[in-house]
Amino acid sequence: MTAILRHLPFFEQESEAAVGLERVRIKPYQIIVWVSVTARNVLELPPHAPRLPAILDTGHSHNFSIQHRHLTDWVQVQPDLLRQIGAITVEGQHVPLHDANVWLRRNLPRHRDLFSDELPYRLKLDRGLAVYPRGSDFPPLPLLGLRAIVRNKLHFWMDPERCVVHLRTQDWRTKLLRWLS
Repeated sequence: MTAILRHLPFFEQESEAAVGLERVRIKPYQIIVWVSVTARNVLELPPHAPRLPAILDTGHSHNFSIQHRHLTDWVQVQPDLLRQIGAITVEGQHVPLHDANVWLRRNLPRHRDLFSDELPYRLKLDRGLAVYPRGSDFPPLPLLGLRAIVRNKLHFWMDPERCVVHLRTQDWRTKLLRWLS
């Protein structure tokens, strides 16, 4: 299983996604991935773990950032239950870093909001995830940043003609070469 995201579409117009009973606005050209968040000691994702949309943002230099409200309302986890491992300062705002797992949900090819039966991919987040304090409106949706993609040695590419992206583990080339030989 090397593919994590296959022909994941992004749209040139505004769209929406449902998180529980809440509808969230997705801006044009935002790449939406679906994730689950658990405490670091959870090594197997529970079958009914909540899913939430996150923007795959290659311009975001941290691993993963989320509002306090999204963590409590969508993930149903209180940040105090996740071990704090540090903090960062963003534009004068103190943002705690928490030790947690982020699980990337595998999409059905050519669908953004439908999921494969394959196991989610657990990202290793060496510096944890940033939880913006209660009352903050940033980020508008959780952000999966470039650091998480690079540190997990994932291969990302985009097909601009079809408006789709792909994400694979690093062993995809080895398997392809074996198949070709």
